[in-house]
Amino acid sequence: MYKDSTVKALMSKSSEYIFVLWASDFEERVAATFVAELRQAGLLVKVIGLTPGVLSGAHGLALVPDLPLSKALALAAQISCIIIPTTPTHLAPLKNDPRLGELLERAYAHGARFVVGPPICADKTITAVIPAPVEEIILYPEGQALSLFVQELIGLFLEKIDS
Repeated sequence: MYKDSTVKALMSKSSEYIFVLWASDFEERVAATFVAELRQAGLLVKVIGLTPGVLSGAHGLALVPDLPLSKALALAAQISCIIIPTTPTHLAPLKNDPRLGELLERAYAHGARFVVGPPICADKTITAVIPAPVEEIILYPEGQALSLFVQELIGLFLEKIDS
């Protein structure tokens, strides 16, 4: 899809990260789609483990985080986007972790955008977790439309890098 030279140029031009948050029972198909396609485009993507260890998603697929939440905090000023591939039910218990709140607040203060699934944005409890106003939160679609959405998102990131 993207030429090797384009990927190398992107990686050298951008020092901003896209974080995909990961915890037990999160949606692994959504997480894997974002991670694989964004990395293939040459963007700096890190899977952030919200709890220690190898974590299994909602359907039993285990993903190994690139960084634990504690180390991700140091990169908060360099985050351009945080993707949260889960439902409010599985995110709600994590809102009590002050480190997650700190990461989201710091990232938002430095201009990071948040990408969440429709069930999250519709849920009122998400405003207690994500510091951005609901109208600034980007919704990813469910099902087969996800891959097309990720390609559109890649286009936006590439435009930002080129400008």
